[in-house]
Amino acid sequence: MSQITNDVTNSCWLFLEIKSVGPRDDQDHAVMSHNQISGSGRWEVFSDGVSNDVITATGKRANHPFHCSLPPIYILSDGLIVPVVIIILKPVYRMLSLEGNDDGGQPLSRINFASVPNGLLLHEQPNYLMNFPNLFFPGKDETKKDPRKRRCRVSFEILSRIDSWRFREIDC
Repeated sequence: MSQITNDVTNSCWLFLEIKSVGPRDDQDHAVMSHNQISGSGRWEVFSDGVSNDVITATGKRANHPFHCSLPPIYILSDGLIVPVVIIILKPVYRMLSLEGNDDGGQPLSRINFASVPNGLLLHEQPNYLMNFPNLFFPGKDETKKDPRKRRCRVSFEILSRIDSWRFREIDC
């Protein structure tokens, strides 16, 4: 690895996903596509580049393969290593019309903030996928969808168990 990289930067590349929902869709998770989660970032041979292991989204009734597309790190042309950080912001709004209010407004109720572990933390040390196998569970895709493009759900409850700071709820 030393021939590939020179140094780790003190900054990161932040991937911010905003998943706005109303009261009908408000659940304790976020649905994420394959290109919104970083994977294992295997780099065995310099010329082959980075690849990600397929993980299993494990649910109560079903499982399916999940193909993370993002690398856990980017290596810049000068050899600098830039880690990837995935943040989910989930604004949750109310629907006043459902509450008997005729003005039909949709004020913000709260904002959920979640930090998904980088792919290296998921696969290597401390290997969160082994310790928390239900962190990712099947998304809302049909079984006929291309397996490489199926989504998964990220459990906010399990993120809280990994570290309390990984999930926060801010009332508005």
